[in-house]
Amino acid sequence: MSDNPLVVVNNTVPQELVIAKKVNALSRLFTLKPSILELVSKASRQEGAKPGTFRVTSTNEAFTEMRAVIVLEPVEQREMYRRGEYTKEAKECFSLDNVQPHSRAKNPPALYCSTCPMGDVMWDGWRKAKDRGVSGEALSALTPRCRRYWHLFLVERATKTPYYMNIKGTSVKPFESAMQNVARLFQMIIANIKAEIKAGNDVVMPSSIGEVIWKISFTMYPELKTGTWQTGFKDFKVMSPEDAAEFGQIYADIVSRKQEVQTQEAAEAEAELVEAPAASTTAGPVSVSVAEQNKQIQI
Repeated sequence: MSDNPLVVVNNTVPQELVIAKKVNALSRLFTLKPSILELVSKASRQEGAKPGTFRVTSTNEAFTEMRAVIVLEPVEQREMYRRGEYTKEAKECFSLDNVQPHSRAKNPPALYCSTCPMGDVMWDGWRKAKDRGVSGEALSALTPRCRRYWHLFLVERATKTPYYMNIKGTSVKPFESAMQNVARLFQMIIANIKAEIKAGNDVVMPSSIGEVIWKISFTMYPELKTGTWQTGFKDFKVMSPEDAAEFGQIYADIVSRKQEVQTQEAAEAEAELVEAPAASTTAGPVSVSVAEQNKQIQI
């Protein structure tokens, strides 16, 4: 035996370990990661982007309609740009939880989003000015620069392709209204589960919205309202038991892998990939709502 500790005496690697490492490497290489889906606005300057379509930012693929499922709970985020500028460089502040500005925010105006002088607290001044007859650029100057919005993790119904999508600007109100349709279907699902439990069947009551929301599919479509493209939602349906069983496995895989790969660095990196909103999509007094930390989820 050699006295040199750097000399490998036996470099035989078990075949099972070689196969396992190869499978693991290929699994990482070919695991489908979520793409970013956006509604293209009239003000978009992206080459090849067609206003009034849903665009996959990485491929420029466009859809005029999509049957989708929300996987995981919709959550809140916020962002603030220099007025009139909507670029990465112009983003002065952002929050991935709608509670506090992110540690990488360039110029946070407050410690907490709820007390931000550039956020929702400005809407009172905006409304009072509007009631006094203020309009045009003078009224626009009073519009809060920090907006909250919904961040969604979607899976396309037919192909099972995963997407991230931010619901911003004038799309927020129809989204929130659409979620009332989901809430009604929730009640139906819960009532059926209670009936099964009462009948002695081996079922478990859901403990969160996330455990139920993936069972409901819907159609998204672009809708032109008052000169602005917004996302419409229709045809909400509860999946059949067979389809729910299939999507249930997808949901379980997402939750499992989210725990494995979720890191703050990945969340920050992905947050920066989301394209800034066009100015025309954020006009008006819509209180743009909720979304969570982007997560590096794979299915």
